[in-house]
Amino acid sequence: MGERDYMVALVVKLEKEMKLAIISAAFCLILLISSTSGENPGFQIRLTSRGLNFGRDVALGFLKDRLKNLQVPEHTGDGYGIRNIRVTSWNLGSTTITTSRPNEVTLGINSAAATVYGDWRYWKKLLFFTLRDSGTVRVSTSISIQQTVRVGRSGDKPTFSVGHCTASIGHFDAHLSGGNLVATTFYRVILAAVKNIIKPALQLQICPQVVKILSDQSSKITNNFPTVFPLVFGSNVNLGLVANPAVTSDSITLSLRGRCFPANNPGLSFPFNAPTTPVLTPTSQMARISISPYTMNTLLYSMWQSNLLRKFYSQQELSAAIGTSLTANVLADVFPALAQYGSSSLEAEVRAPEAPRVHITPAGIGVNGRIELALYVVLGPGNKPQALTISTNVQVTVQPRLVGSVVSGTISHLNVAVTGAGGLPVEAINGIINYFLPSQILPALNRVAAAGFDIPGYYGFSVSGASIATRQNALEVGTDFRKAPPSTTQPPRTTTTLGPLGPICRSLSRIGPDGEIRPGPLC
Repeated sequence: MGERDYMVALVVKLEKEMKLAIISAAFCLILLISSTSGENPGFQIRLTSRGLNFGRDVALGFLKDRLKNLQVPEHTGDGYGIRNIRVTSWNLGSTTITTSRPNEVTLGINSAAATVYGDWRYWKKLLFFTLRDSGTVRVSTSISIQQTVRVGRSGDKPTFSVGHCTASIGHFDAHLSGGNLVATTFYRVILAAVKNIIKPALQLQICPQVVKILSDQSSKITNNFPTVFPLVFGSNVNLGLVANPAVTSDSITLSLRGRCFPANNPGLSFPFNAPTTPVLTPTSQMARISISPYTMNTLLYSMWQSNLLRKFYSQQELSAAIGTSLTANVLADVFPALAQYGSSSLEAEVRAPEAPRVHITPAGIGVNGRIELALYVVLGPGNKPQALTISTNVQVTVQPRLVGSVVSGTISHLNVAVTGAGGLPVEAINGIINYFLPSQILPALNRVAAAGFDIPGYYGFSVSGASIATRQNALEVGTDFRKAPPSTTQPPRTTTTLGPLGPICRSLSRIGPDGEIRPGPLC
């Protein structure tokens, strides 16, 4: 092969290798993107070590009740038998819960005290008759259990896979009672059977029972995990998982979709996506909850799409509101364009021509939107021409507060700017509005915002020491939990003084005594 042919062959080989390298790199990049890309959550919940300990206590109370049903198979030996062996009481002693990457939670029960009862009997054939007697056996024992659970995700629901379990019996003290004096000669045989046979049989029963209890409960949690919650104004919120639960050495974080949608239009698409979620602020409380502006914006967009951000006022409603009949000539001095309609009655509509948008910063929760007031002249049945439109831009900033379990707020900024008023001088109208805003309008709105509403609790559980703060692109709530009898768990307030917050309170109050939210017509 000549030098030229060699060079050509080398170039062809290099070209093939480069193509292969490019294809391989592209394939790896696609795999990397597909494995790391995902939907940004609108709602996050982080359970800290204290929150996990609270959940551990709840789970152990449930486990303790179920383990009372633990039974050991009866045993029959040469001339004796032990039956009806059952655990009658548990004292779980010291317990631990630990988490480890990537997805494992370990529940530890150390030196749990258990009391076991059984019935013993013996028989001895003596010539022509059989000697029989019976009594009870009581065992005091200490048991240690280590059970792992792997958390994951199937679709938009969490999954819990009950993994390895170990159980060991430490202290084991058996006492026999009952029977006559002759029976005492057989105590030694029965006690040996209890320690050598019943003890390992009991140990073999513990882990299968623990695994079954936790598996059954895990299945119930997964199957009943409510990915959709009813909200206000005919809207729902999707709280399905968008990523696997994140397990660290001291916390578990759930990333939820947090997308609101009309109940009658679950497939509604939105012209915006969830922003990147900031890292949750470290907390010493049991839980930290983050709500993205995406969740609030999808709720407002759903309400706008469902025509809930528009309100029509009939001539009767307008007349009742101002105490007299409202006609075109009443407003003709202010709006000359209405003079041509004389004494014709008026109707009005307040509407949002587009969905308001929420943004969250350290300064508070901001809402920007446009509001239009349209006046219609009633000329006859079906003949109601639009005679006037007043357009405004509204900007509001609310600083939320959380005292106890009551959420309220203060409007720190309110700006209303008229952009069109049927030919009237906009500057003059804005001057009048700006004059009344700080002295009349803003204090009135803050009186409504200060009323607030209660955070609902599940019967038996309530929030404690809750706090609230705004960050860039997140509203965060930190809270502890506490157990409380149903009689002391107060339902949310539903007073009519809350104005537009009233429906929210009424929807939240639909949490039943079994802890389930009951949907239904709210507004």
